[in-house]
Amino acid sequence: MANDKLNPACTRRELHEANFLIRHIQFKKLPTSAIIFAFEDNAYAYINHCMHMHRPLNCEEDAIFDDTGKYLRCSMHGFIFDPKTGECRSPVCFGQRLQALRLKEIDGALYFAEKHLTLIE
Repeated sequence: MANDKLNPACTRRELHEANFLIRHIQFKKLPTSAIIFAFEDNAYAYINHCMHMHRPLNCEEDAIFDDTGKYLRCSMHGFIFDPKTGECRSPVCFGQRLQALRLKEIDGALYFAEKHLTLIE
């Protein structure tokens, strides 16, 4: 995949300065948003919605981690997810996963490395 075909997500610096970033995207021909964050010095991206009610993880508050900082948390009902795998740890959706989005880092910039993703301006 050539660099000019990659969709820019953010820079490492932007990610370091924020708790998380939201990017409006089209994924598999549907408009949605991506949530990008760093966890244990690695960058992760997921489609920004909880599988329980398809609400953004940050729909009720401007935070995506639980109080321990170990799990992603949907602010609507408190469902928690493993930040590395997107796997739900809450009983109702246990074992289901958030839709991961691959990221590629080039010279301090992160790009979405997904065939069926385009940025929405």
